[in-house]
Amino acid sequence: MEFKQFKNKDIGNNLGKEGELIMKILHLGDLHIGKKVKEFNLIEDQKYVIDQLIEFIEKSIPNVVVISGDLYDRAIPPVEAIEVVNGFLNKIVLELKIPVIAIAGNHDSGARLDFASTILEKQGLYIEGKFKSDITKVTINDEFGPVNFYLLPYADPAEVRELYEDENIKTHDDAMKSIIDRLSANFNREERNVAVAHGFITYMKDGEDQCGLELSESERPLSIGGTDKVSAQYFEMFNYTALGHLHGAQKVGSDKIRYAGSPIKYSFSEVKQKKSFTIINMDDKGEVLTEFQSITPLRDMRVIQGPLEKLISKEVYESEDINVEDYIKVILQDEEELIDPLGRLRSVYKNLMEIEIQNKRKLGDNKTAASEGFKEKSEMELFKEFYENISGESLEGEELKIIQDTIKEVLREEVV
Repeated sequence: MEFKQFKNKDIGNNLGKEGELIMKILHLGDLHIGKKVKEFNLIEDQKYVIDQLIEFIEKSIPNVVVISGDLYDRAIPPVEAIEVVNGFLNKIVLELKIPVIAIAGNHDSGARLDFASTILEKQGLYIEGKFKSDITKVTINDEFGPVNFYLLPYADPAEVRELYEDENIKTHDDAMKSIIDRLSANFNREERNVAVAHGFITYMKDGEDQCGLELSESERPLSIGGTDKVSAQYFEMFNYTALGHLHGAQKVGSDKIRYAGSPIKYSFSEVKQKKSFTIINMDDKGEVLTEFQSITPLRDMRVIQGPLEKLISKEVYESEDINVEDYIKVILQDEEELIDPLGRLRSVYKNLMEIEIQNKRKLGDNKTAASEGFKEKSEMELFKEFYENISGESLEGEELKIIQDTIKEVLREEVV
């Protein structure tokens, strides 16, 4: 495999806690700039966090900023989202002179991110949009020599299969194994090497996650009707692997393979997550030490529960535990019928996003197959259950393929 290589000018290092020189890598991921949740536009919340990020970069002076996919939330991002990303990159690359390395995630349009990339490289901005057979390697030099960053943007197995002309590539795991096998042919293990990738990477047994990774409802599935998991074993040859896709900041087996996590909570499944910026300190041997900088959101996400009258009482909403400006999910526990619960709640919690009814009558009504573990099921599984419940027949053959293709297109394509 040929490598498309870029080398930046030598840059200064940072001092470790005991005076040793280290390379400091700021690992970011899943920015999802332009995202809406429950029809709430989060652009102001994202600007607030980006301002914190810029301030942190100005103080910490990392050697390089790595963004491991999903810069945007849509393949065709709104103008205001593009302006936020452009402003951030302009500040970091042109004003602070810190190189940025970024790849496309499954929410991004690889082709659009690739636009003008060869021109931007000269300024220190390295963006890999579409996956290419010649893996791009960006080299950042310090006093100890090169640190090589291998850019692996998100790609469907079908794209890799066509590019490599290998009909045996059918799953995400097949695709990544083939990529790493080819990459290994010209891999220098004597140098320090970093992989930047986007996907569901974990140590597996019988195709199942063995790391207990924390998943979120805001993570779009990568595969319809199949598995999207990739073995973390393929990345053990790297000194560090900077991952994107999962929204919780977490390690995969060890600190050598990490998800940066999203800087903002994008679903109520993330209410207990502590959002942070991830800093990777790498020494001359390639050993890594991880640090975190906590993020203060403009508005947090929280879930509150109880009877309606209690939740709208001053005693509750003026308490220290509830900020009425936050994004709120309310679980109502009233047994009697309620009149205009949405309007009454919004009179107190203007950023109310979701209401759930939880009472004996509601629990007794949930007897459909789809209600059993629906949060863990894919869109395809839910549709098949719905179809079979309504028609009494199984969804098979050509009809099944049409629905699979349609769901995949809806999930991947942009809703403007």
